[in-house]
Amino acid sequence: MKKNFVFGFLIFCFPFFCFSQRVISPVAGNFCNRQPLVLDVSDGAECFYSLTGSDPLTSGFAYDGPVLIEACGRVNVKIVALHGDLKEEIEINYTVQEENPFEQDTEPFSFIEDCIKSGVYSFEGESVLNIPLELSYCFDDAEKNFLKGRPLSMNSENCLARYLPCRITDGKKEWRFVIFISSSQTGTLSRYSIPFEFKNWNTLTFTGEKLIWQLDEEDWSASKIPVELDRSTKHVLRWQSVAFEPGNPVHSFVLPAEPELVFDPRPDKSVNFSIDGDLRYRMEVLSSGINSQSEKINGLFTSATFDVFEGDSVSGRAVFAFYLDGVFQGTKEKDFSIDKKPPLPPQIIADSKGFYSRNPVEVSVKGEEDAEIFFAVSKPFKISEKLASGALFPDSPEFSLVSAEDFEKYTDSFVLGSSEDSVTFYRVRAFARDKSGNIGKCSEYSVVIDENNYYLDSRFVENALNEDCDGTAENPFCTFEQALKVINSRKFTRFYVNGIFNLPSGETVISSNCLFKAQENTQINLPSDGNLVIRNAGVEAEGLFFRKNRESVAQSSSKFIVLENATVSFKSSEFAGIFEENGIGFDCRNSVVEFENSGVTVQSDSYVCALSGLDSKISVKNSRFSSVSQTAVNFSLNGGQFDLTGSSCRLTAHLGRVAELCGVNAALTKNTYLGDFDKKIRGVVPVWSDRDSKILEDSENVTDGF
Repeated sequence: MKKNFVFGFLIFCFPFFCFSQRVISPVAGNFCNRQPLVLDVSDGAECFYSLTGSDPLTSGFAYDGPVLIEACGRVNVKIVALHGDLKEEIEINYTVQEENPFEQDTEPFSFIEDCIKSGVYSFEGESVLNIPLELSYCFDDAEKNFLKGRPLSMNSENCLARYLPCRITDGKKEWRFVIFISSSQTGTLSRYSIPFEFKNWNTLTFTGEKLIWQLDEEDWSASKIPVELDRSTKHVLRWQSVAFEPGNPVHSFVLPAEPELVFDPRPDKSVNFSIDGDLRYRMEVLSSGINSQSEKINGLFTSATFDVFEGDSVSGRAVFAFYLDGVFQGTKEKDFSIDKKPPLPPQIIADSKGFYSRNPVEVSVKGEEDAEIFFAVSKPFKISEKLASGALFPDSPEFSLVSAEDFEKYTDSFVLGSSEDSVTFYRVRAFARDKSGNIGKCSEYSVVIDENNYYLDSRFVENALNEDCDGTAENPFCTFEQALKVINSRKFTRFYVNGIFNLPSGETVISSNCLFKAQENTQINLPSDGNLVIRNAGVEAEGLFFRKNRESVAQSSSKFIVLENATVSFKSSEFAGIFEENGIGFDCRNSVVEFENSGVTVQSDSYVCALSGLDSKISVKNSRFSSVSQTAVNFSLNGGQFDLTGSSCRLTAHLGRVAELCGVNAALTKNTYLGDFDKKIRGVVPVWSDRDSKILEDSENVTDGF
């Protein structure tokens, strides 16, 4: 590519520089490489520095250019800048622990050794700085918006020479070095000498000695009074010796109309400044208006290109001096901005804390001002009951294939809800696009919405008084009272239960639908004066052991579990109730009750009944019922339906029956009736029914002891 120019610049000379303007490197922080000292002295300040904490003016070094600070551990740098009568003092503390954690012969290892360790890396316009994919980089010490490593290049005609700090990270450690961006292009330096000078384009002053001059067709003159010109049109300047003689040469200089400074943003986001005017015009860059510049390089050019790396941005007011055949004409200024810095990832804000939510989640997205936000939500991912029964985390492998790629413009908050009462996982992604078209990294938010599944574990005793305890697998409830508050406040809950739980005296009432599923050995103990009431609710229990203890108390309850307008199902569960004088295991009214692969044992001194039912539908399959007392009954039913299949019914008593049926429709098949009486009484049958009852089926039942 043709090389037309080189560029260097000076910034405006402010009388005082703040810390961030003066010091390019080092900065406070912890780094894994030795740090260079790079200062901005374009204002002509004299700088001195020390590395021991001493006064740089008495025992320091004069700064004459970038230098690598050969120090590790905690480093204290003091800098004094003198600019006229002003004195600026700066102190920087940072820590270095040199480290290159990568294996030799890998790209990251070589990059740290070759590019970072020197402190200042020189970059020329046509080269490429390859930052390995394993590393991330950023050019902003404040925001630290790291981008994934990539090959960095810029427009080969770039003339924006400067020092650029760069941070590198592997996600754990950080390195910081300075990139010196230079250019190898050169411009013309030739100047044409005429006896005139121009000030601000329109003011012309004759400076020649022993010469006379003429502007256009006006009279000749030797005046040195400034003349105002109309630079919108062409003019001709002539001059000759004041000692006029025929044949003396008359010199002329054609002054074309004032040119325009053209600002042209390029597709690659670089910017170009060029001259729209007579081809004799050239320009010199006096200032770019930005900090961290290198020294000025003289030269006159027809155009100048400014560019930055991907991930960087600069803005300023560029000042150009214009020359015509090397003769200064005036200056022109133009504001410019180069923005290749992606916006920060948007902030995804949810009204629920953590990864696990008990309720639908309202989500909003907030990004940088003036940036457009785009977001995508995955399809609801329904989580199986098996997966939901354990702890769930954002990086669980089951979620890795859940994608959110259908982006749309964000306008307002939205709600994520559970799907058909199942545990649901969502992934939300969002990115920002700024006015320059830069697209930032995606933010990501994921959540499991579980409105129904809770965890009850008595081993987490510290959660008894924990206000933040939410019943999740990571933070389970540890008392039945905690669980009961949730059960009775929601339409349906599913509890995974582990451990031993003691219910309080009196009634413990369940009034909403729930399911209890034991994860390991689980036991729920009721005191002698307490019972469990299920009222107007549906309850399922699987793998639980319920026990009612016999204790010496002033007042005991003769009922174990009370069902009122309830629908209950017990699978693989055990019930053991021990009463004082009289007792009823299950007292059922207008309820539907199912037992499957379960066992019920009740015992008292005088009378005991395992299950008493009024207008209820009772179904017992492959289960065991045992009643122990002077008078013992397994089932005492009045009205309703009774289905007893494949079950063992045992009585240990003086007198007893397996079932007493009044006005009941019953089906009895493949059961075993066992009677263990202290004295055999003639005429006692295992199943008694009145004339209002209908035994719809009575087959393959085995009787022993009656």
